[in-house]
Amino acid sequence: MKLVLLWLIGSIVYLISATNPEFTTMGVITPLLFCSLFIIIFRSLPHGNFRTLIIYLLFFSTSILTFNNFLAPLTGSVNESSNILLFGFPFYTASLAYLAMNSGTLNLLSAFKIANPLLLATGPIALFIKNYSYRKLHFRVNYYLPFFIVGLFLFQAVGAPLIPAFELIKATDAVGSILFAIIFELFVYANFCGLSLMLYGLFGIAGYKIPLNFKQPFSSSNIIEYWRGWHISLSAVLKLLFYLPLRKNFPPSIALFGVFLTSAMWHGITFNFFIWGCFHALVFIVTLFILKKNIRILPTIVLIIGVILGRLIFADSDIDRLMQKLLFSYEGLGALDTIWSLPNTTKLSLIMSFSLIAIEFLFRNTKMLKKRNYKHLRTPISLAVMLVITIFLIDQGALNYAVYGQR
Repeated sequence: MKLVLLWLIGSIVYLISATNPEFTTMGVITPLLFCSLFIIIFRSLPHGNFRTLIIYLLFFSTSILTFNNFLAPLTGSVNESSNILLFGFPFYTASLAYLAMNSGTLNLLSAFKIANPLLLATGPIALFIKNYSYRKLHFRVNYYLPFFIVGLFLFQAVGAPLIPAFELIKATDAVGSILFAIIFELFVYANFCGLSLMLYGLFGIAGYKIPLNFKQPFSSSNIIEYWRGWHISLSAVLKLLFYLPLRKNFPPSIALFGVFLTSAMWHGITFNFFIWGCFHALVFIVTLFILKKNIRILPTIVLIIGVILGRLIFADSDIDRLMQKLLFSYEGLGALDTIWSLPNTTKLSLIMSFSLIAIEFLFRNTKMLKKRNYKHLRTPISLAVMLVITIFLIDQGALNYAVYGQR
């Protein structure tokens, strides 16, 4: 019954904080009803291939809805759906598919775990919610509150002020396109990781452990390590549903293409996501080859190119404009003037975001950063500095949204 209470608390918190004035209670009840109905039907099915087919249809239902324009592609731009019946649909269907494939022991209480509105609003995907209440409250507060503070800092002080720079998405020259890709990568990281850490902290304080969705992805020397630290809950779903089954019958290269293409389809059925999936699969395979040859530095160069170019492709679903960008034509340094004209808060955010990434990367092998759990940001001095900066930079009138929220 604790999961029921947690769902109720999550519903109340989300409804109070929802930015969409049209959002109603039905929006948080629908996912619970869908999950409950699916679990009842799924448990009644005989074990075998038909169950497996249902699981994959469930996962690809997000792709089908995107293809038919019921859901918007998940490019990272504001795309909150006005259809309250589809709130959190990609997250709870992926969670249902994972849990059904992983154990097949779904029960009705699982629906309250999967459909918690706080998780559906931004992720992580509810792979598990473990009871942690046996730990005393003071221990939970001491350990998990710093995660919330770090997340709040990333979301409000680092991510939100970068939004004015989004005008650069219209730039089709090489300098403007690359600058936008870099800034947008920083924004997505600060926004998505920030919200994930905030929820990780809140659930932990409440006595429940959820997936730590990010583990310092920029503390990486190559693209393989990067993906091990980025949107970990989705990676777990893709590994179980696609990589492991494909690897049984095909070489690693085919399995990797399968994983990245299905990841692309989960984000949306668009041409830019198809390119993105193929591109990152190739980068992954090339990196594996380079690592086998033990060529130093080159994997890191491939990582940097892969992340920047990958974000450039990922962020723009306007195909004509994207094709122009991929020509990488040089048209001067006008984009730098755009950067210079941005608000001072945006410039400060850029400085902070580059500094955070530099610390993650340059000191990745030190004791403080090696475990990749943001320990360097959870020290008392770091937390105090971040709180002060957040208080000064927080803007209640700013456009705050979850890049991985309802679409």
